[in-house]
Amino acid sequence: MTEKVRDNIKKILLGQLEYRSSNLALNMLITKLKRKIQSDPGSMDQCMKEIAEFSEKSPIIAKVDFANIAAL
Repeated sequence: MTEKVRDNIKKILLGQLEYRSSNLALNMLITKLKRKIQSDPGSMDQCMKEIAEFSEKSPIIAKVDFANIAAL
């Protein structure tokens, strides 16, 4: 995951950027993590770890979505 992708994912989780994936699982994860950040603003590192774990389990999905996220 590049620095640009990481920065944009943080912005997505904070509600500063909008992103919708064609992958339902990623959309559900983003929604879950947004709620987590709203209830506990200090949980960003843990949320980023969950995104990294998702990308390890689904590298093809992550590759496509991370390219789209980097382009935001």
